[in-house]
Amino acid sequence: MNEDVRARLNGLTSQRAIAKHLGITPQAVNQWFNKPNIPPRFVLPICELVSWEIVPHEVRPDLYPGLKDGVPEAFKTDRTVNRGVANHASSLPSG
Repeated sequence: MNEDVRARLNGLTSQRAIAKHLGITPQAVNQWFNKPNIPPRFVLPICELVSWEIVPHEVRPDLYPGLKDGVPEAFKTDRTVNRGVANHASSLPSG
């Protein structure tokens, strides 16, 4: 998870709220924010917590290589996911 995604996640929810949602300690969540990767079993629950404003590909592209991988069908056509896809695509080099 890169710094941009970390900042967006922090803007959408708190580390304490993530911990409560996942049933773990805030200290554990804080450790993730200081490491390059969130444990795989927590990727989807975190994306769900923020209503898919952040998609699994943004959190763990090594596990979810496609922009919409891991996103529930009901959200794949949602503007939120499409906006994330558009933002990702616009940051890719042209040519």
